[in-house]
Amino acid sequence: MNVHSDSPKNVIVLMADQLRADCLGCYGDAIVRSRAIDDLAARGTVFQMAFAQHPQCVPSRSSVMTGRYPHVNGSTSNHAPMADNEQTLPEYLQGHGYFTAAFGKTHLFSVKETSSYQFSMLSGGQTSNRTSPELLRPDYTNWLKANGYWDAVLQQYSSRALPEYHETFQAVVSPVPSEAYIDCWVGDQSTAFLLNQAQAKQPFFMFVGFPNPHNPFEPPEPYASLYRPADMPIPLSFHSDLSAKPPQHLAYKRRGRANLGHNYEHLTAEKLRRVIAHYYASVTLVDDQVAKIVNALEASGLIDNTIIIFLSDHGELLGHHGMLLKSTDAFPMLYDKSLHVPLIIAGPEVIPGQSIDTSVELVDLFPTLVDLIGLPIPPEVQGLSLLPLMQGDAPPSRQHIFAESGAVKMLRGERYKLIYYPGQPYGELYDLEADPLEMTNLHADQDYVELRTELTQALLDRLILMEGPRHGAANSGPAYWRIHYRL
Repeated sequence: MNVHSDSPKNVIVLMADQLRADCLGCYGDAIVRSRAIDDLAARGTVFQMAFAQHPQCVPSRSSVMTGRYPHVNGSTSNHAPMADNEQTLPEYLQGHGYFTAAFGKTHLFSVKETSSYQFSMLSGGQTSNRTSPELLRPDYTNWLKANGYWDAVLQQYSSRALPEYHETFQAVVSPVPSEAYIDCWVGDQSTAFLLNQAQAKQPFFMFVGFPNPHNPFEPPEPYASLYRPADMPIPLSFHSDLSAKPPQHLAYKRRGRANLGHNYEHLTAEKLRRVIAHYYASVTLVDDQVAKIVNALEASGLIDNTIIIFLSDHGELLGHHGMLLKSTDAFPMLYDKSLHVPLIIAGPEVIPGQSIDTSVELVDLFPTLVDLIGLPIPPEVQGLSLLPLMQGDAPPSRQHIFAESGAVKMLRGERYKLIYYPGQPYGELYDLEADPLEMTNLHADQDYVELRTELTQALLDRLILMEGPRHGAANSGPAYWRIHYRL
């Protein structure tokens, strides 16, 4: 379904890093201040049950930008970029007359960053086990040096070698003034670009990647003092028993972040409250940058012809099962807390104040945006357009949400969730209706053998139907492999 208008719509994608859906006001959090994001939600449609396809940055972002699953586009890990012949959303839009720009953290690696964006001001992300800022991108580091902030950034990174950094599980205060802090710089660069677009004749696609609230949990003042640790809630699952889980879970809790010197069995409630307070502070800092960007859109007169998307690449455990951060290659975990993310779409012809409970995937964003601006959806895209759902029609034709972490695969229905570990006698099966925190693993329960078999079969079918490389037109039409697998 295509929505047409007289002039092409601009598109802005605002992506936070490692932001859980339930840590925003518009998703039910009563503590965090997220006014700008909440206002954006009131202007548009909120997908209450959106899920990332991978709990790591690079594969999740690659699936968002291609509309294709991680194991299909080739990006299965933070260390594995997508294949060079994959087509990203901004590359596709360039072919339809769009100017493309990126700000902040893209995390797509250099080949796709270069081909996807005609203009960029990149910061990179805050690699939390580094004690030198030299891995930050030159656009940001050159600005820091030119404006007298480099010494403060050197101090920020060198402090990561101190015992306090590890004893607090990275919950420290950044010495960098807020006006020079990485997300604030991203917000300022994005705002400057938008104010220069007021007279532009060409439609634009703009990606803004905020590095926070990704760890380390080190916001600057005054944000670091916004929330009192004593007011932070401890998750009900904090002390849950991991003995019935796959062995990777307890191994991660004990040594999964050895490069950071972390053993999460030493994560006390007091220390977790400090982490959560800093995490919320970083959410509010990002929210203030969203406000800057929306205000610049209004000041430049672009707001009425611009689609704005706010989302995150994946979530954060934040004390769930007594752990922090997310899945790693060696310790794959696919809990909802690391996959359930915000997804808000606002703009012209989007119903304001709408909340949708249907489960959707982040691979759906590419076809949805293309559908919204009236362009054909490329045949290789595997996601499904959410535009019909947004207009009150039938939901996407899928029964389960799919996600993966390396070889470990997940199938999530409205009630039951299966996580499959190939070649292993163990796995995970949860009744999400009775156990939304995924504390009771039913995989070995004999009463659930039939259900487990049915879900395993459904996962196998789903994986087979995902197969197929990206390629051009065949004699029987483009992306013929899709038809071929269904014959």
